[in-house]
Amino acid sequence: MKAEVWSDIQNLIETYFTVPSLKELLLKSVADKKEEHSIWGELTWSVHDLLGGSNPAIHRAAALTELMLLALDIMDDIQDQDNTEKPWMTVPQEQALNVYTGLVTASVSELGALRRQYPASPLPDPAKVCEFITEAINGQHLDVTNAVQTEEDYVGMVQRKSGTLVQLALYMGYACTDANADEDTVGKLNRLAVYMGLMAQLDNDLSDLLRFDYKNDLVQKKKTIPVLFLLDEEDAEFPVIQQYYNGEIDQPQFLKHKPQCVQYVVDSGCIEYTRTIQNLYLHHADELFAEIPAASANKEAFREIALARFEL
Repeated sequence: MKAEVWSDIQNLIETYFTVPSLKELLLKSVADKKEEHSIWGELTWSVHDLLGGSNPAIHRAAALTELMLLALDIMDDIQDQDNTEKPWMTVPQEQALNVYTGLVTASVSELGALRRQYPASPLPDPAKVCEFITEAINGQHLDVTNAVQTEEDYVGMVQRKSGTLVQLALYMGYACTDANADEDTVGKLNRLAVYMGLMAQLDNDLSDLLRFDYKNDLVQKKKTIPVLFLLDEEDAEFPVIQQYYNGEIDQPQFLKHKPQCVQYVVDSGCIEYTRTIQNLYLHHADELFAEIPAASANKEAFREIALARFEL
């Protein structure tokens, strides 16, 4: 995280939150996110540079991206009861919800303040930002209600849940440039964001499949790409997974087969299948990215942040 972005994040919290205990919790939360080497703000800044931007407020826009995406991460953790070691998960839920709502509302408020401070500069529209957030919440609701039944359902859900978040991060950058009016470039960036969201979610899905605690996707009966691959095996050598999903055995009975289940997942080919799909998305993303006009040095820098991490 760039030093300017980190400074802006701290300043915003100091400005908007006057209750000491809430301020302390917020500062702990953003410090934790900083240690994760979050790339959300980098995406905002790098797409601004990619398109030749020179906006004096880009560091503040990148800081707001970090805060809004942290807020949505917090809500995701609260809903999934995941990442229990995080600062927002070690306090009562009502306090964590204050962090979530505080980050979102302060960020949108600060966007309005930026537009007043820099009236001659292109800047993100708070209403458009809220559209992205709302669409991501729609996708998140599909996820938490286990609405996914097919691969097509999965792709649609991830496009809304994860792809929209990447679109938001990119919007916060390109909206700070004159290229914001270039509909063709914006369209390509939005499509690129969807591929990035899909690839990132596939990484998460493999991680959640290979962990075998209570949050394992199989234990939670999630239907992700690798899980759907397993469920599609009509003559499965290990029928316990299908039996569990069909309600023929309960969770304690399923967990008795933990070692065999782990081995079956590794041997089944579902990991390789998921990686193949991810690699296909990367190929499409690279083809699309090649069509975006920009200086080669800026393109290399953006790709290193946005796409290189998905290379196998």
